[in-house]
Amino acid sequence: MSDITTISKRLSDLKFPSEVLDRYKELHRHYHTTQHLLQVIGSLQKSGSISDELFLAAVYHDAVYDPKLNDNEEKSAELFLDHSKTSGLSADQKNKIKQYIIDTKTHKASDTISQTLITADLEILEQPLDKLITYEKQILREYQFVDYKIYKTKRLEVLNTLNKNGKLDSLIAFVKQHKPMIAVFAGSFNPFHKGHYNVLKKAELIFDKVIIAFGKNPDKTDRTWPIPKQIQHHQQEEYTGLLTDFIDSIGYDVVVVRGLRNSTDFQYEQNQYRYIQELKSDIKIVNIFCDKEYEHISSSGIRTLEKYGKHKNYLLE
Repeated sequence: MSDITTISKRLSDLKFPSEVLDRYKELHRHYHTTQHLLQVIGSLQKSGSISDELFLAAVYHDAVYDPKLNDNEEKSAELFLDHSKTSGLSADQKNKIKQYIIDTKTHKASDTISQTLITADLEILEQPLDKLITYEKQILREYQFVDYKIYKTKRLEVLNTLNKNGKLDSLIAFVKQHKPMIAVFAGSFNPFHKGHYNVLKKAELIFDKVIIAFGKNPDKTDRTWPIPKQIQHHQQEEYTGLLTDFIDSIGYDVVVVRGLRNSTDFQYEQNQYRYIQELKSDIKIVNIFCDKEYEHISSSGIRTLEKYGKHKNYLLE
């Protein structure tokens, strides 16, 4: 199988920017990553050498990927055409590659080469159940901005469409009965800063999905800061009133994540936990300490530093 260095060199030889490969490292990708690209290229290599047209279509087919959008393939094709301006490809070659990329959207092949790419792109669906479950969890993470009740219904529709000769029956049964571990990371988050993000990343090592809940605390100022791009692909909710009432409104089991900086935070959260227990005895809470380098960061501190223009080092983008 090719590695990224080999792919990068071939792109350069074809006069295409190897920076396109960096797109596969975007934070919101969990399945459509560099690993997926290597899998597609490796699958294509099983039949021998890969033509330039098929190679470029494979590299660019997921170059633009945002699960919130429905025109990723079209934008990937546009990106390819933009990057191809300095290449030596003919107009006919460019048009074919563009079509191959767009074909991966509907999985309807325009010719035999297109079918080869589509087959390689969907090779994951031919894997054993353990690998299919890993794949499913990665897709859930990519679509975590969608409420799970909606996601489950739509995901089953997609899997039933892709199910050929019953090969996905086991995966479909898994999705129907599976109860992912979902957490709610709640706070006023005014702003959501690097310390919060550190706790979030730790929570994501434990849970399949983390909902970010912006609560309005009557003892704190209203949230005025923008949402950083690092969390824009997470499900975000806003609530007023009691956290326990918000948890009840979600409609499925969740675990509450609370971020801690130091022992003072721990004592505060311990006291709050006693109230919460009395309001909702079955609530589950996980406390996560941030790393030492973030323990001094607070939203109130950032708001104070903002008055003097000294706050930016503590913020996400």
